[in-house]
Amino acid sequence: MFRTISFGLLLLATCLLMPGFAAKTKPYFPKKVNAIIQDKCYGCHSAEGKSQKAKDKLMWDDLEKMEKGAQLEKIQAIQKVLEKGSMPPEKFLEKMPEKKLTEKETAIMKKWANKTAKKLAKQ
Repeated sequence: MFRTISFGLLLLATCLLMPGFAAKTKPYFPKKVNAIIQDKCYGCHSAEGKSQKAKDKLMWDDLEKMEKGAQLEKIQAIQKVLEKGSMPPEKFLEKMPEKKLTEKETAIMKKWANKTAKKLAKQ
């Protein structure tokens, strides 16, 4: 009887605690990727950004706090944006053309996003 109660309590504790451990994973940002994010993306997609619309779409700092499913959705959205070449927006680039991603930067970001999405999908 004691064993049954102990097992039940252990099972209950595991069910309550495991989702917090298993549901989140910290995304890996290699140096080159992080440098691009800091230089070209972070100005709008961070707490310091002025555009609420940009913040609502993506907050780089919040990515690691999300559950895996939400992270995967954000990474897939990043992949789509990279494929379309729609970031930064044209209107923004009129004022700050130096923020446009180069072909090399785009390739680096695409490779990172694809690798990260595959890793998240497997977990």
